[in-house]
Amino acid sequence: MIEASEMLRSYVRGILNLSGAECVSLFVPAPLSGLSRPILIHEGDGDPVSELADVATAVDFATTADARTRRGQDGGATEYPVLVSATDADGALVPLPNVESVWSRALALETVEEGPPTRRRSDADRSAPANLPAAWLGLKFPPGETRIPQRLTAASLATKVREQDEASRWWDWLFALGGAMASHTTQVSAILRDPITGMPDRAGFQAVLSEELEKARRDERPLSLMLINPDDFATMNERFGREAGDRIIFDISGRLRTALRSSDPVARYGGVIFAAILIGADSETAQAVAEKVHQQVTEGAFLNGAVRLGFSIGLALFDPADPALKKPLELIRRADQALNAAKRLGGGCIVDWEERSGAEETGAFDRLSGIFTGNMAKDYRNMVLLSEAINMIAVHRDFEGLAGDVVERLYAAFKPDRVGLFARDEAGGLHLVRGLTRRTGEAIAQKRVEIVELDFDQKELLNLAIASGGPREMTIDEADSATGRLCCAVPLISGDDTLGCLYLDGRKSSLALESADLIFLKAFGSQIAIALDRASLAERERQHQEQEQRRLRAELNELRQALQQAKLVYRSAEIEALVTTARRVAPTDATVLITGESGTGKELLARTVHELSTRSEKPMVVVDCGSIATSLIESELFGHEKGAYTGAQQRRIGRLAEANGGTVLLDEIGELPLEVQSKLLRFVQEKQFTTVGGTRPRRVDVRIIAATNRDLAIEVAAGRFREDLFYRLNVVRLEVPPLRDRPDDILHLGRHFVEAFSIQYQKNIRRMTPELEDRLLRHLWPGNVRELQNRLMQAVILCERDELGIEEVQLPEAADAPAPAVGRPATAAGVAGRGATPAGEEAAPAGPEAIRERLRRALARQIDLALGAGSGAALPLGKWLSDDLILEANEAAGGVARRGAAIVGMPETTFRRRLTKASQLASAGLSPRTGTWEEVRSILGEMVRTAAFEGQDLLVRNEQLLLREILERVPQDTRTGSNLLGVTAPTFRVRVAALEEPAPETPVGA
Repeated sequence: MIEASEMLRSYVRGILNLSGAECVSLFVPAPLSGLSRPILIHEGDGDPVSELADVATAVDFATTADARTRRGQDGGATEYPVLVSATDADGALVPLPNVESVWSRALALETVEEGPPTRRRSDADRSAPANLPAAWLGLKFPPGETRIPQRLTAASLATKVREQDEASRWWDWLFALGGAMASHTTQVSAILRDPITGMPDRAGFQAVLSEELEKARRDERPLSLMLINPDDFATMNERFGREAGDRIIFDISGRLRTALRSSDPVARYGGVIFAAILIGADSETAQAVAEKVHQQVTEGAFLNGAVRLGFSIGLALFDPADPALKKPLELIRRADQALNAAKRLGGGCIVDWEERSGAEETGAFDRLSGIFTGNMAKDYRNMVLLSEAINMIAVHRDFEGLAGDVVERLYAAFKPDRVGLFARDEAGGLHLVRGLTRRTGEAIAQKRVEIVELDFDQKELLNLAIASGGPREMTIDEADSATGRLCCAVPLISGDDTLGCLYLDGRKSSLALESADLIFLKAFGSQIAIALDRASLAERERQHQEQEQRRLRAELNELRQALQQAKLVYRSAEIEALVTTARRVAPTDATVLITGESGTGKELLARTVHELSTRSEKPMVVVDCGSIATSLIESELFGHEKGAYTGAQQRRIGRLAEANGGTVLLDEIGELPLEVQSKLLRFVQEKQFTTVGGTRPRRVDVRIIAATNRDLAIEVAAGRFREDLFYRLNVVRLEVPPLRDRPDDILHLGRHFVEAFSIQYQKNIRRMTPELEDRLLRHLWPGNVRELQNRLMQAVILCERDELGIEEVQLPEAADAPAPAVGRPATAAGVAGRGATPAGEEAAPAGPEAIRERLRRALARQIDLALGAGSGAALPLGKWLSDDLILEANEAAGGVARRGAAIVGMPETTFRRRLTKASQLASAGLSPRTGTWEEVRSILGEMVRTAAFEGQDLLVRNEQLLLREILERVPQDTRTGSNLLGVTAPTFRVRVAALEEPAPETPVGA
């Protein structure tokens, strides 16, 4: 460590040799702030002048000597620079001018040289300095009677110049030079040194430590490093203010200088940590010096007796034979560990690193140490990074977004070749979250890639940093590079958790990481780790909230299903007899076939059988055979092996295996393809099957319940269902009667649904009006219980009163039949009432041609009503016709899309698409109908339930029927016609042109 006083000491030696004095002293006062240390130098064998005998005396003298400086010696003129009489008879004091005065004197000298050679400066010119002196020079001569100016004239300098005037000018120049050097020393120290203590900063100290370690290694001599830190200093600024805290630090530095040898470099390492290099001190000597330092800094109070502080000291010995001490940073780490150990012991003690295991790593107690280095470029960079870190923490809530910003900032600030952020998974492994790799070469257009690939040693460096809890470095020597590559890993620690690691590497020539950089990266990583931990917690909380929402939605759906389908609700003797049979069958493993119209509650009856059986604790798996694509039904039932077919990326056990020990309900069994029926037959017989793509049979224990709305005997006769499978399934047959055949259940179910939906939708509906109950009894319910349920659900949602009336349910008059007596089944005439004609019309035969004719007349009436009301543009009858046909076909097919598509004669995909759209419009209330439209809807329902129409393109045929009626009434009005058909005008013209082309008529019922 090159002290500034060494340069001044050389100057003092020169004055000593030239002046003939026996002692020369130089005193450089501290700056006006009073916080930096003054400098006092003595050279020569004699005693110094009394005014500069010691620092305290010199400070007192300098503060009161300004007036004497202006008067000059004895108030008279002199041939020489201004001299101030000293207390000693043979001594004098010279005020050395500051930089401003030196500049003024330089101008004066130039004037003298340009003027007459004999011109002298006046006494006034030399006796009135422009500013206070930069320093004081004390001259102590041997005893004698000659005055000081004459002694200077007779000095050795005078023999080297020709005239006395020139000698005076040379002395003037030498004293001005001394003042300039003193001013410069003060200014440079204020810039390069710690402004409070005047000590060297971290960078200078580390440079000296490197030099001393190299000398100690070369000379094979010991060296010790000492770190001193006051205990509980953090409260000083809070209690007394920052200025008082700075004065305490200043006083600590003064006590350290007093306790240490002048040859032992000492510095303010960072924060309130002081560092001293004990040159040539072994462990025993270092311990003795540390005890002396400890006594010196703790024996007196600070701030005029207001504060007493304890101090902790950490020692680390440099052994030239220790191979681990190749870098100064390792010795600093050891001393820091010792200092932290002293802190953990309660403070106020001295700990030698050699007395500890050395394996323990702890974080620095002074967390701001090293973040600010004194290097303006690095400090600015660090401040920018810290500021950006705060912004990133404030902005980002997601883990990956924050990680990406961190990598970008480090890549821009440190300019490494590679930088990455690695996160730890639950197993403790590391995976790259975000990374950047710099690409070099003129031919490469992409300057960087977002990836970081590490080799084994670099991955081990990450693990070592995580295990140690602190930054770790590694140098990789490369054959093509003299500098090699520097790798650095910084763990991301939040509390007791290590979230991951930051990684940087690059050529040592470009990525020069000093110890201050590592300390900053550790502090930076700690802040980022907290933010990443928060982001990770937020992400987990978001996922938890999503799971909770899904769970609540599932519970709500279960609640809705429970309110709607939780149990069989009945009062009729028919269902009572059915349930009695189910109770008898349930304890056995007999296969059960449940038949009945769509919407009668076949699945509820199957669940009742399962709940009453010994398998109730096991799962019941429902397989809707009609809703699964033909190509996937076999895999859905029996499962498949990985790679069994295109898209089979993993093994699946199948629905039958999922129900092992429980019950399988094969709903709509009549829709099962023939090729799958044979495989199902074997399973029903032997209770074993082979997965798709498998070779070994698997046995499962399940009970089979099959349900269908078809007459399987007719399906067998038509060759669409295997006879042997039918007999295997038809062991016990439970036939659910339609709702029209059990009128005792209509009002009982109606009241149950109104109560359940009122609870579900938070309504206050207490009852149904008598008129509505009468209408419910008169309706034929072609959709059975499902129709009753859906109509009442819609009515409850729309109702704003405390009772439900006819206007909310809106049952069509045309579909009514005479109300049957409660307790007796409906008559055959009542059942046929589904296709009843409006009042005044004769009852038409129930054949296909009669149904089509009734539909034509009903559509004609709808057109006349629309045109009569002048609202043709608002009544898209063609759209109503096609949507309601799809909905009725779906209801007739029991919700089986493939069956519904076959009824209306269209591809299944088209049917599904149009059904989805029509259902969405209906459920959203965006497709209202007029009250008289129910007549058309009733006829459409009858049409899709008539077997003679199945397979025909009913959409096209019905639209053509409507189009003919429109053309009869508005033959030349394209706009009104397109509105009634529910299409655009160009499409309407295309449909009209297609209608006029002759086409072969498919006989009805063919």
